[in-house]
Amino acid sequence: MPKIFTQVPRVVVILETCVQAERQKLDGLLKYVRLYGPWHLYIIQNRVGEQHISRFESWNTDGVIVGTSMLDMEKILAETKVPIVLMDPLPNYLSRNSPFVHCSYVQNDAVSVGTMAADFFLKKGFTNFAYVGEVLDYMWSRGRSRGFSDRLRKAGFKCHIYPALTGAEINDWSVEQAKLAGWLAGLPKPVALFAAMDIRARQILDTCLIKGIKVPDEVAVLGVDNDEQFCLGRVPTISSLECDWENCGFMAAQLLDEQLRRKRKRRTILNYGVKRIAVRQSTNRVEPLQDRLIARAIEFIQLNACEGISVRDVVKYLKVSRRLTELRFRKTCGRSILEEIQRVRLERAKRLVAETDLPIRDITDRSGYQTDDHLRRIFKRHVGMTMQEYRRQR
Repeated sequence: MPKIFTQVPRVVVILETCVQAERQKLDGLLKYVRLYGPWHLYIIQNRVGEQHISRFESWNTDGVIVGTSMLDMEKILAETKVPIVLMDPLPNYLSRNSPFVHCSYVQNDAVSVGTMAADFFLKKGFTNFAYVGEVLDYMWSRGRSRGFSDRLRKAGFKCHIYPALTGAEINDWSVEQAKLAGWLAGLPKPVALFAAMDIRARQILDTCLIKGIKVPDEVAVLGVDNDEQFCLGRVPTISSLECDWENCGFMAAQLLDEQLRRKRKRRTILNYGVKRIAVRQSTNRVEPLQDRLIARAIEFIQLNACEGISVRDVVKYLKVSRRLTELRFRKTCGRSILEEIQRVRLERAKRLVAETDLPIRDITDRSGYQTDDHLRRIFKRHVGMTMQEYRRQR
């Protein structure tokens, strides 16, 4: 028979919430508590000035949920007698000699992440592929590599794997970047490159910029985590797989609840997968333009369309007559320069609506529109629904 609670369970949650994935895990955990609680929660986030709990028993703790990092609390956790559920645990926590080897845990299905990345690139028609793993080559990074490479192999393609790093390269980005630059330069082009995480994807884009390698035309880059600080904070913006972190937190809370209720006594391992792919500029490869003048015009528009530029600004940058530019642009792209400016602005507005929680007034400003009403009319005319309706679909 399940245990009957006589008091509200006290649960300690250890999550480094400065990381987006961990914040979303917390959202899932809190959702479970709202639906099936109540619980008393004490959340340890590793923030400055934060109070910890030196002994869980002194707070009458009933259970603990731990994120990827134990935040230097391994010793305290190892000594506690209450149930512990881990989320995406590091390999050393699962080793035979670890005090946590018998804990239940929820983990990302790393192989399925790699498989989805491969399918994404295959549908785009790529024939050259590469993978860059996490710096410390964790188990989940190897799993993503395996899923990516195996799916490509079945489709008849080879995957170029970035070599393992030396100790000096692991400890110093300036040392590793030279190695990465040489490796990127030697890849067959155009190449579809899958990075184990968004931080690595950003490092790849920065290196390509320094070496003059065009993204996405020569190297299309896809990351993992969909961390908007990394993905939206540069040009080109980074496409990324978003794992179902919220479901991870929800399942971890459910596992602990079942242990507290004595419905589940054996160690349990659950997997979660990918929620969606946020497609952005780093994978939006277009066929190379034969007209270099128009290629320059398109690059200028992509960089500046949302800063209020006009057709006149584009023509001034190109130093060619407006009539000639308009004729060549329409011949190459099938639309006018003004239409291209408007298209780029609308695409940014759509991304901001779908991928952020920014209010409409901020989206208007960041997309280069003069007023909220103007953006609302344009959005409804071209997308077929309001911005609120579009956001609810995400």
